[in-house]
Amino acid sequence: MRKTKKRIIVLMFALVSVAAVFLAGINSVNAASELKPYIETVEKSKEGMTLWQMIKTGGFIMLILAFLSLGLMTIIAYNFMTLKISKLSPSNLAEDIINKLESGKEKAARSLCSAEHNIITRVVMSGLDRKNKGPVFAREAMENRVAKEIGFLWQNITYLADIATIAPLIGLLGTVLGMIQAFNVIAFQTAVVKPILLAGGVSKAMVTTAGGLIIAIPAMIFYTYFRAKVQNIASVVENYSADIIKIVEKM
Repeated sequence: MRKTKKRIIVLMFALVSVAAVFLAGINSVNAASELKPYIETVEKSKEGMTLWQMIKTGGFIMLILAFLSLGLMTIIAYNFMTLKISKLSPSNLAEDIINKLESGKEKAARSLCSAEHNIITRVVMSGLDRKNKGPVFAREAMENRVAKEIGFLWQNITYLADIATIAPLIGLLGTVLGMIQAFNVIAFQTAVVKPILLAGGVSKAMVTTAGGLIIAIPAMIFYTYFRAKVQNIASVVENYSADIIKIVEKM
């Protein structure tokens, strides 16, 4: 159910992105009439462009990048809240459960697992629920649970790597559309080509490329950071799980 919801969200985002790209492509056809200077006078040009003016220059591509940046911030915030060893694999709880299992106190161990919800407790419960069918079934159940839990952690941070790959490509698409606009000025202007209009398309090309990189670079930085955290959590979980599996097999 959780995977289905994520697939639906990804599909909806993809459809919105495709629609925005399509609209951006339509706009590029009439670029010669739409390109306007965002800085009206020479005096104002000395002050440079504001952030809002730069975003307007990028057009629909910047809207797509805005969606990506929103998704990026959401994923980063979610991982900061969830990727904690103290939350996913608390050492005190794991040691307590191991001690109770070694002492043959299965009911006490089950009680602890019922009170807490984390990777370790889910692994223990999967083994205890299957141990009546034999040690082989208990081992397989716990190993599969460990693989599933760690895979879920990896899946959450993989979205960051996806954004880091997609954002520059969307920025590059904006670059191509901006250059098309610039060349359309040359192709369809009957009078002398105004440099300010020609520069509008080139400006869009540069802004979208920069926007894609601005999103991609933090995405890759946080992916590297969270990857190290997942590796650390996975190592701790695997160590505790190996001890728990040996104990449950002997029960």
